[in-house]
Amino acid sequence: MRKHRGLFWGMGFTLWVATAAFGFEVTGLSTPESIIVDPVTGHYYISNINGSPIEKDNNGFITRLDSTGAVIALKFIEGTPLHAPKGLAIIGDVLYVSDIDVVRGFHKITGQLMHLVNLKSLGALFLNDLAADIAGNLYVSDTATFIRPEAPGAIFKIETRQGHQTSVFVRETSLGQPNGLIVHPKTGRLIANTWGTGKIMEMTADGKPTVWLTHANFKDLDGLDYDRAGNLYMSSFTGGQIFRITPEKHVTRLHRDLITPADTHIDRKKNLLLVPSFQGNIVRTLSIGP
Repeated sequence: MRKHRGLFWGMGFTLWVATAAFGFEVTGLSTPESIIVDPVTGHYYISNINGSPIEKDNNGFITRLDSTGAVIALKFIEGTPLHAPKGLAIIGDVLYVSDIDVVRGFHKITGQLMHLVNLKSLGALFLNDLAADIAGNLYVSDTATFIRPEAPGAIFKIETRQGHQTSVFVRETSLGQPNGLIVHPKTGRLIANTWGTGKIMEMTADGKPTVWLTHANFKDLDGLDYDRAGNLYMSSFTGGQIFRITPEKHVTRLHRDLITPADTHIDRKKNLLLVPSFQGNIVRTLSIGP
């Protein structure tokens, strides 16, 4: 997610359009940063910053779609407060949302606030993406350079099964500025892509970062997720690019010149890449195979 003030605003209504291969498109959103699918219900959730990504203005909201992509509620969650919601993750019945320096957990069906995890005391500046592992641990990236250029990036750990105990998983200059997060489906290790340097980093179990992959076309990386075949899909905010990386680390650029693709995710049941357009105020899906 990029700090950006001069946004291109879409039209003031919401449109759902079904397309081939179970695809859909939703317009009329307000700075959509992330979209995820609930693996149980098939419903989708979209975080809308709706203004500045760094200001506590209490005008952010979460949109909820049904399993076909039709809008159930444009503002399913708002005003709790909710300032600049970005990363999303689901653990059980809880939808977790990163919001500047806190992570909030809402009931995914009722929208009721259930948990508030304040990371400000750990030095959180610009909380970004979220990822969960099979043990119920939640990881949240801090792309600190958007607030303080000299600050090192960080990743925090929230142990949701231990009373939401918090800790700094990693904070060091070699990490770069982490943005998108995902847990590797085979190794269980946390993977982070980075803003600026365009590196993909892998963390050891104790949080030591190593370079997992670099590429000449990688820059200002954002969303990343695995498909059911083990391919990694990743968006680049700069250049509007979508990459596919095979388990053997072969890189293919699938799309370019998209409008600011942000925190992309994959609906593995339908083989759909979910792409929020940060400046285009739209979410659309792209088929990634049969």
